[in-house]
Amino acid sequence: MTTTPPRPVVVGHDGTYASSGALRFAIGEARRSEAPLRVVHAMPLQTSAFLDLPVLAEELDAERQQVEATLGAEVARLADDVEVQVVTCHGAPAPVLLGAADDARLLVIGRENRTGLRRFLGGATTEDVAAHAHAPLAVVPEGWRDGHTSRQRVVVALKAPAHSTELLGAAFRRAEQSGGALRVVHAWEPDDRVDGHRPDGWTPQALLVERAAASIDDLLRPWRRAYPGVVVNVEVHLGDPRADLLEESAAADLLVLLRGEAPLLGPHLGGVLRPLLHAADCPVLVVPATHAELPPLDLELEREGTLLR
Repeated sequence: MTTTPPRPVVVGHDGTYASSGALRFAIGEARRSEAPLRVVHAMPLQTSAFLDLPVLAEELDAERQQVEATLGAEVARLADDVEVQVVTCHGAPAPVLLGAADDARLLVIGRENRTGLRRFLGGATTEDVAAHAHAPLAVVPEGWRDGHTSRQRVVVALKAPAHSTELLGAAFRRAEQSGGALRVVHAWEPDDRVDGHRPDGWTPQALLVERAAASIDDLLRPWRRAYPGVVVNVEVHLGDPRADLLEESAAADLLVLLRGEAPLLGPHLGGVLRPLLHAADCPVLVVPATHAELPPLDLELEREGTLLR
């Protein structure tokens, strides 16, 4: 009987301190899921017609071996209990990371801090990877240490019922693994008119919030039954969701958001996810929307091979 090898946790590392938080986060994820860890380092290469290519190839190979040895030693120092593979590839960071994560259970990258002209010339690796990754993606702030605070909170941003299965599934699983509480946040800025006929002032804002909270509670009911050990609370109010989630991230260990899809453009980051990737105070888990949306009640039929009754 053949067994399928576990899918790895893949982490990008550029050899700088900016990647240290991502590496520690990825090690924690590999431990929790008992998965191997794949550390990927992209080596951009710009050649010239005046270079001696055979000599250059030898130098590049020597550089690659040095990078692999250095990263291997760093990971061994932090996690000698995790199976580790170090991969170096020549190319731009985003394509290298996306190619190395084809079979990943999770892709982890550090937050990109380039601004101004450097960002314009070098490209926005964080946004490029976030927009195209097939696997869930964790974007980790520089210097983040897994479990270094007593926050014990996972925050999930719930925009609409669509694709809530994969979004809430990821959030509940992470809250259960970490032993923390789950905070479900829904915020929106109201339109000037409601139902296209009456001014928004005709419907009390408190009533709008109450109705939205009741609908979300109905959506969460099967998840609460499937994860009885996870403490869940719901926060609904009118306001700018970007400001609201940024404030929530200051008291969270993880912020979980959905990467949506536009009918013509395909995967896109949107006006809420994009700024949070660069400004959240905690790691951001980006869950890609899938085309196969299962009804929420289906999760009650089977969980980890056990029928729930």
